[in-house]
Amino acid sequence: GLACGRLQGMETLRYVGAALAAGLVAVFASENLFWSAPRADFWWPGWVLTWGLYAAASGVALSAVAFTGCGGWRGLFLGGALMGFMVEGVAVDTMYDAFPLQLVWTPLAWHALITALAVGGLGRMAGVWPAGRIAAGWVALGLMFGAWALYWPVEREDVPGAGPLFAYLCGLGLAMPLGNLWLSRIGQVPRPHGAVLLVLPVLAAVLWTGKTVLYPVPVRVALPVMVGLTVWAMARLARRGARVSFGAGGPYPLALLTPVVTFGVIVVAWGVGGGLPTNLIVAVVSGVLALGLWVGLLWRAAR
Repeated sequence: GLACGRLQGMETLRYVGAALAAGLVAVFASENLFWSAPRADFWWPGWVLTWGLYAAASGVALSAVAFTGCGGWRGLFLGGALMGFMVEGVAVDTMYDAFPLQLVWTPLAWHALITALAVGGLGRMAGVWPAGRIAAGWVALGLMFGAWALYWPVEREDVPGAGPLFAYLCGLGLAMPLGNLWLSRIGQVPRPHGAVLLVLPVLAAVLWTGKTVLYPVPVRVALPVMVGLTVWAMARLARRGARVSFGAGGPYPLALLTPVVTFGVIVVAWGVGGGLPTNLIVAVVSGVLALGLWVGLLWRAAR
């Protein structure tokens, strides 16, 4: 009994570590690379608190993966969708704006497709792709994020200089290799006691319920429906009882190519002149792909 208790305790610590590590990658991809440059009200301790929020959202996704055994790219995408629902539909309420478009943008289009599947997946491709192809993937992502950033001069007046921009992208960009290295050390998705796995999902449900009571808008019902469908699909698509591996990470320093390329594109493009409406292109393309992938996985699960 004592040995079993110690083992469960270790699994709990590994679960917390995995949530923090996944949150470290996610906060950079979903916040820094989304905003492209620090806003005027940027606060370094606030970034750490945001990391904690993404770690909690990632913990909800890890709980679902551990419960269902859904791994591979499907687990990445559907787990990323859960993370996105937690961030956009529980922590903040942007998911309920511009209904129904923002049910997809940004929970599925950015968090699931770009952050989890593209950034998260590329960070775990060692041993599957050669280093040269992984490097090319990081460069391609950097060009995509740089193209996305061309929009911001249209909307923002707080565009910073090269120094703060470099610190925001290339300095905090260390989060990606460090988070992936941490996940590699953990190895497999932890499976602590079921009560531990339920803590974060239950807290999220309580927070959503409280906010819904205070602001009883019918569209808020979309969150439990989409979360329920996603977890159901994960259970249907999983190998029952399977342990899920985080896969092989690395080469870790190559992940820095993305923020470096993004920084280079922004410095050159913003120095030339005004912005371009590239946000519409990224939003439409990623939204269509993400929605199609989510619905396709639901259909496959139903079959």
